[in-house]
Amino acid sequence: MSRNMFTSIATTASREENAANSLVRMAKNKRNSTPNKRPNLTNGAIPKLKTKGPIINALVPLIRQVTNDIDLQYFLISLYDDTSNDQYTVDLFSGQTHKQVRDIIQEHATMFSNTFYRGSAPNLSFDLTNDDNVVNLAYIMYLDMRHDETINKSLSFDDFCKAEMNVKVKVKVKNKNTVNKTQTVNKTQKSPVFILFGKAITPIETSFIKRIRDFGGEGDNAELAIKNNLPSIHLKPDETSYLPIYKQINIDQIKSNILKEGHNLFMGIDQEDEKATVTLNISKTKYEFTKINGSVGTAKIFYPLVSVANLMDPGKNMLIESAKENTKYSMRAKGTLPLSRLTWNYKQPKFVFKMSHGTTELSTSYRDEVKTGNGNKKKRGYEYTINNANTNDAERILSSTMSKAKAKVGTTNDRVAKFMGDFMQALTMVAHIKHNTVAKYNYCLATGDAMLCNSFIFMCSIAKVSPNLWMPISKQQTSLVYGNMLNNFNPNSNIKSAPTEVRNANKVRRTPNRSNGARSNGSGYAKPISLTSISAGSLAGSTVASNNNGNNEIQSPNRGRTNLNKQLRAKGLNNNTVNTLLKNYNKGMNVNNVINKANTIVLNKKKAENKKNLNQRLRNKGLNNNTRIALLNKYNKGTLNVNGVIAKANQIINNKRSNPAEMNLGAAIMSGEGMKRPRNSANYEAQIANLQAQLARAQAAQNAAEKAKNAAARNARNARNASNAQAAKNAREKNAAANNAAKEANAKAKRLARALKQIQTNASLAGVSPNQGLRKSKRQR
Repeated sequence: MSRNMFTSIATTASREENAANSLVRMAKNKRNSTPNKRPNLTNGAIPKLKTKGPIINALVPLIRQVTNDIDLQYFLISLYDDTSNDQYTVDLFSGQTHKQVRDIIQEHATMFSNTFYRGSAPNLSFDLTNDDNVVNLAYIMYLDMRHDETINKSLSFDDFCKAEMNVKVKVKVKNKNTVNKTQTVNKTQKSPVFILFGKAITPIETSFIKRIRDFGGEGDNAELAIKNNLPSIHLKPDETSYLPIYKQINIDQIKSNILKEGHNLFMGIDQEDEKATVTLNISKTKYEFTKINGSVGTAKIFYPLVSVANLMDPGKNMLIESAKENTKYSMRAKGTLPLSRLTWNYKQPKFVFKMSHGTTELSTSYRDEVKTGNGNKKKRGYEYTINNANTNDAERILSSTMSKAKAKVGTTNDRVAKFMGDFMQALTMVAHIKHNTVAKYNYCLATGDAMLCNSFIFMCSIAKVSPNLWMPISKQQTSLVYGNMLNNFNPNSNIKSAPTEVRNANKVRRTPNRSNGARSNGSGYAKPISLTSISAGSLAGSTVASNNNGNNEIQSPNRGRTNLNKQLRAKGLNNNTVNTLLKNYNKGMNVNNVINKANTIVLNKKKAENKKNLNQRLRNKGLNNNTRIALLNKYNKGTLNVNGVIAKANQIINNKRSNPAEMNLGAAIMSGEGMKRPRNSANYEAQIANLQAQLARAQAAQNAAEKAKNAAARNARNARNASNAQAAKNAREKNAAANNAAKEANAKAKRLARALKQIQTNASLAGVSPNQGLRKSKRQR
């Protein structure tokens, strides 16, 4: 019997036992029970507590009484312990009887396993017996780790494929005289390739790898190079694309009728752009309906789908509609039904890679105590498990929620764990698409991360499923949508499908030939895509007509160039800009990318004009240079819009107007809308006299503090020399207090001196208008 068979049998036989034992250990009361004793929880209550920890310990055995589903037990523990806001957990369970707690847990069990449950058990086997595909997957991991900088960019793919590699690892310094000190050391460890596949592999350049390299996938702009050329990178054996058609969708085009009647789209969201395009897309599909009781309710056509893989990703809480944010609805107050704005899949994933040299199994587990990187530990939580094809390599347990910063200075296990955060989400969505049996349910991955898109499409090709992908691509809140789910978009909507272009990175001609509405394969620019593969109703006739949203036109290049020229000039662009963009089109940039570039130019021009006008408005308000520049920077970064900047400026002026003392010290903004500048010398003289008196007192206090500091230092030395431990400790404390007092006195004296110097300067200025701001001293600048 093979080692893999033994492993499979042992895993199956012990999984339930290990899971049960783990839950018993978690529920153990260290003072009153033993690990093997199951407490009697028929009666009783959870005490009124203010912290979450003891409540979780009490909840674990009650969860076991409600459900026998091990995955659901762990999911609920994770919900209460990690996903939920701590206060929500305390407020919901503190002081409740065991019966009341079980009723709440039952509500949640039904909610997550039935009402809001979508997808299937994310278990799937991938055939990688073709060694080229093992190399391709290793290269995808290599690109992802280069992008995250968890490996050095100088590391070649050949060296990456070896069994071992040298890494810099941060370790704790073992010295009794140091506390929490670390240092970085060089270590030779098993490589990521070995960890995933169980051995070194031969790094050949496959056609897949060559295409990525030709498009610049290893260059400085690798993210854009891959994102912009996904249809040309992922080709079938007949060299047609795995992404034959697409839709380009602007946020304004999305409505509740975007899909055919009765259809829903469940989106596994990994990453949002800064404009939160995916979340806003989902919100645009909201509609109202009449409930059975006659009241009006709301629902959506698109929903986020949260899986265990999502909960293990370090960026899980960065989404607007995150699982943690949703707990304000799911952890409802006592006596109310839990709600959710998300859909859920609580099943733990398990994926198998079948290779010519053996089998690797990727899965997750829930443990009492898991590593969180660099030797630190946190009780309870999900973690990754890798059993690779090497019979001599032990099972590897990898940390979940591994951040990029920790992975960069962690072990190779930590670096693979960072890769697994996105990779497991890709595999999970592949499984949902593969196992979907509900015709009106559609599943897709939603991400703007080019590396995740790359791995997802590749694993879809291995599993022979449609790569349903929703990819936000621009600040204009535009998305590219791929996959067979496009067949279920409403044909009556204003969003049309178009064929993708398969480009050859090495043979791009400057002037494409005319060829029946498609760029000719003979030109070396693109290979023709058959229009017969596009679903009925997706196209109007044999071509896709131009529309107001800038979607691709399938027509002769010369006619396309003429129409593009008209579109660019309609945007108000000058001749030089239009000619430059048309040159980009001639060199191979498609229509959508040219239009997007033109939109960016128009937007930047408008933003520059807005900035110029905003700057003048701030000057008119009499704001000083530092304040004005700080507000303009907030506008540039997108933190504040024009109205926000003006409101902030008015707030600053009003604050300064209500604090005359601060104005007199020269820290305020003097403007026609603020306080008027004192016009007579008597006002200045009074202010100067007041500051001089304050400064004299501060300097006296400063001298006294210096003397006290010196005396305390002498006492500390004397006590140390006398070998009296208690006296030495007291002296050290007094010395520290004296030092702090001296620093504060010194700082106060300096502040007053600067204020006095500035008010004296202002008083000496001649011909200053009432609306002109106070001049800044060099030190304040």
